[in-house]
Amino acid sequence: MNEILHENFEEYINVDDIFNGIFDYLNELVLMVKPKKLIFIAVDGVAPRAKMNRQRSRRFIATNHGFDTNYITPGTKFMVDFSNHLKEFIHNKIQNDEIWKSAKIVYSGHDVPGEGEQKIMEYIRNSESKSDCIYGRDSDLILMGLLHYKSNLRILSSIKISLHGINKNSRMYEVRLLGTLREKIKEEFSKLWEPKPLPFEFNFESIIKDFILLALFMGSDFIPMLPNINNEKFDIISTYKEMLKECGGYIYNDDGSLNKRRLEVIFKKLSIIEREMLEKIKQNKHNKTETESEKLRWKKMYYLDQDQKVLIRSYIEGLQWVISYYEGALKSYRWFYPGHFSPLISDLEDLETIEIKNFKDEDYYKPFEQLMFVLPIRSKNLLPVAYQNLMSDPRIEAFYSTDKNDDLPFIDETILLSVLKSAENNLTNEEKQRNEFGNVLLFEYDELNKKVNMEILKP
Repeated sequence: MNEILHENFEEYINVDDIFNGIFDYLNELVLMVKPKKLIFIAVDGVAPRAKMNRQRSRRFIATNHGFDTNYITPGTKFMVDFSNHLKEFIHNKIQNDEIWKSAKIVYSGHDVPGEGEQKIMEYIRNSESKSDCIYGRDSDLILMGLLHYKSNLRILSSIKISLHGINKNSRMYEVRLLGTLREKIKEEFSKLWEPKPLPFEFNFESIIKDFILLALFMGSDFIPMLPNINNEKFDIISTYKEMLKECGGYIYNDDGSLNKRRLEVIFKKLSIIEREMLEKIKQNKHNKTETESEKLRWKKMYYLDQDQKVLIRSYIEGLQWVISYYEGALKSYRWFYPGHFSPLISDLEDLETIEIKNFKDEDYYKPFEQLMFVLPIRSKNLLPVAYQNLMSDPRIEAFYSTDKNDDLPFIDETILLSVLKSAENNLTNEEKQRNEFGNVLLFEYDELNKKVNMEILKP
């Protein structure tokens, strides 16, 4: 739902127009797909800390139009208002529209923690449905969908069009068949076992996990991309195919853990390409070969005040964390990558000496805590009154002292939560309610009594 929210924020100024635009869009999708059993509406709740850091960078970019899009954050009055209007819309559609009336409607709002796509995927993993269609443009959906074992999962997304003569409000859509994509990947990689097979068994699900790992090298919402990896010189898939025999197996072990020795084989090959590429650039620029001392000096400039060893360990941890998160097998919601950029590929060596910590279960932050993690000071009006001046509190003001989106200071969780704790008694009852988590709701039409029933959906 969140991309529909953002799209209507960009198009309209009046709140009523925004809401009506969202509901028209939602109904358009339902009319197009014609679901027979279930409509699952998922709004982003509190996100994992790993994503908050990326959100923080984006949100510090000044808005240039109408509303401040930071309104679309769990815990704001706007999101409470939107949720109430959406529930009313659902109720009315079930009463008056046969498509909505014939299906169960599940609503997971902003007050239910977790990203929207994760909520949907968790529901699908635990359901017995035989045909699922998810709307969204987030690339994470495709990666999570590839891990999904059902061949009939489809991703529906809209395409922005600006052709002459076409109404600006017109939308075109495309459907990605995840089963077809999986089959194409299977066909492509199974060729590595022909005519002479590799010295280990072909396992398609292991190929899928490794494929997703390679995609993470390009960056994600949780860890930054490897430097220069989007250069055309880097053909990550070809490198993986070339080095798979030397790896002696898949990068992810059968138990889902990273095989660091095999991962290092891939990085060593990529680092050779990186060095050759950078050397050619420097020779063209300076017409000389760089000495070892110059290389070391350049690396020091790259890392600046960032701890190189910490970044390397955390990056490898991040690769493990993201895959486990996509699979729904992880509840360590407070882990995060502690850097603004990834390590150099050439520094990703001796990986077997790196100990990846066991991710412990950690709860999501509360909505107001996330607001303090991600909002710039210019949006402090979205906070409860008791928290608005805390951004200028000497204990934490350094975290909010810039509106630039690069090299923002990482917020110290312990200090921030302590400061919030000192002010929480000043929250009103309404604000305390906004800071609590809610429940997933089930709407269903009662044909016998001709009414709409709403109840809490049990896990």
